[in-house]
Amino acid sequence: MLDTLIKNAVVIPMTEKGLYYDGCCIGIEGGRIAYIGRDEPEANEVIDAGGRIVMPGLINAHAHTAMCVMRGYADDYPLQSWLFDKVFPVEARLDERAIVSGAVLGMAEMLASGTTSFSDMYFCQPAVARAAKDIGMRANLCNAVLAIGDDYDFEADRAVKETRILIDGLGANGLIRADVAIHAEYTSSPDIWAKVHAWAKEHGLVTQIHLAETKAECEGALSRHGVTAAEAFYRHGVFDTPVLAAHGVWLTENDMALLAEKNVSVAHCPVSNLKLGSGIADIAAMQRAGVNVCLGTDGACSNNSLDLFEEVKLAALLAKGRSLDPTAVCAYDALEMATVNGAKAQGRDGEVGRIAAGYAADIIMINSAAPHICPVYDPISSVVYSAKGSDVCMTMVEGRVLYRDGKWLTLDINKAIADVERYAVPIVLNK
Repeated sequence: MLDTLIKNAVVIPMTEKGLYYDGCCIGIEGGRIAYIGRDEPEANEVIDAGGRIVMPGLINAHAHTAMCVMRGYADDYPLQSWLFDKVFPVEARLDERAIVSGAVLGMAEMLASGTTSFSDMYFCQPAVARAAKDIGMRANLCNAVLAIGDDYDFEADRAVKETRILIDGLGANGLIRADVAIHAEYTSSPDIWAKVHAWAKEHGLVTQIHLAETKAECEGALSRHGVTAAEAFYRHGVFDTPVLAAHGVWLTENDMALLAEKNVSVAHCPVSNLKLGSGIADIAAMQRAGVNVCLGTDGACSNNSLDLFEEVKLAALLAKGRSLDPTAVCAYDALEMATVNGAKAQGRDGEVGRIAAGYAADIIMINSAAPHICPVYDPISSVVYSAKGSDVCMTMVEGRVLYRDGKWLTLDINKAIADVERYAVPIVLNK
């Protein structure tokens, strides 16, 4: 007997372009998808989708989840002043309790808007890992190394210490995994890259980085190295192990070729890039070059939400507008970025991102009867161009329902909000 059966669903499996099933059932056993078809096998629990759309959970490939505590704090600034004048001073004050409160609030937001797995770069990640485990989310966690200043000491760096704890405690497998991270070319140096790369190589880990986010960053890299940041990382071997690079707004054609050669994934963050005035990444060109493009929200301080459905729609629209070609990125391609491609970027290809036998039951249900979605001629197009994160009515990770019909089943949402408002906000405001 199955553990759970979802019946009467319109299923988008993400296994073949344009494919969806009407009146479909999904059987779940041991946290895995065990059956897909029109029959209704016996199960301990039956969830009637009532004709709603069911699809793989979304994968947020680049987030700073705890930055929810700074949502709306530093709006309308360019990246460099936003980062160095506003964000870094606040981050120097944040303690573990404040960071965990932001991370929990962010996970609540992601679950309610259909994200089941996220790649996160921030501080106090061992504590965030414990919170994510309690909530039941899937996550790749890292603390990025920033080697700023003449007195920088690698061994004394909090990021280095936390990375070692993550590696020892989590490793490269499981619901919650350790990643390693280089913050960016402009906040580090080749000797630091070599040390982080050594971790990745020894332990089989994904390396997260920020790459080619702004024009100024790219001009600085050329002055420092005589080549682009991407080529500098390439020459120093950083791309010889799996890399997930956020942004890629200012990549050159040669950069794209190098990334494709080394199977580097790029997390496109269109909302954040637009809000910070960084530019528009040419994801259609990346895809033509063979780069695996996925989607991220970035942090809520530069977005200001973690609703990945916004990114899905905007990614498709920006690609069309930039190229003057309405076929540049179709609905399925955009949805693939948020599911299949995100799984690949996280090192979870073949595990999540599709509804297929043997895959983890990371599944979301969308209320496709909402007025702004009806009528539904093509479920895939409806999800991409009409649906919003607020249309998600169920979120499941490994067969366990974590969010349903406005209720979080594994966290106290009132406490999560209160912890941020009463504890973290005064620290942000330095009161």
